[in-house]
Amino acid sequence: MTDLSFLMRVVDLLEDARLRVWLFGGWAEELRGLRAPCEHSDVDFLYPGRDFARVDRWLGGAGDTRPHKRTFEYEGVPIELMLVQRDEQGWFTQLPSGRHNWPADVFANAGRLPVASVTALESYRHSRRADIRAA
Repeated sequence: MTDLSFLMRVVDLLEDARLRVWLFGGWAEELRGLRAPCEHSDVDFLYPGRDFARVDRWLGGAGDTRPHKRTFEYEGVPIELMLVQRDEQGWFTQLPSGRHNWPADVFANAGRLPVASVTALESYRHSRRADIRAA
């Protein structure tokens, strides 16, 4: 089970490794008021970068290594980092189902616990529902 103190430990761990991340997924939706509080079995983050080279060095080859994400466990909890790259069109993630374009404000919050923007969370949720309907 995760709680806010656990989230902060993970953020601190990643910050100590010089890996800047933004909270995403269920926890971010909860903190942004987009869903009711509930138990969380994992933690999702967005990782802005050109690639996962720094993350891979830090992980030492352990964990999930799909092109768009890296997954590892911390204190027995799955932690997922989703790569968010930038090109002339803006922020994006190359998902197996195609390119997901993020809103310009995806990384607007840069506080002690950076959380992806409401528009980023809603756009991703909407795109995932469209993917499910198309399947």
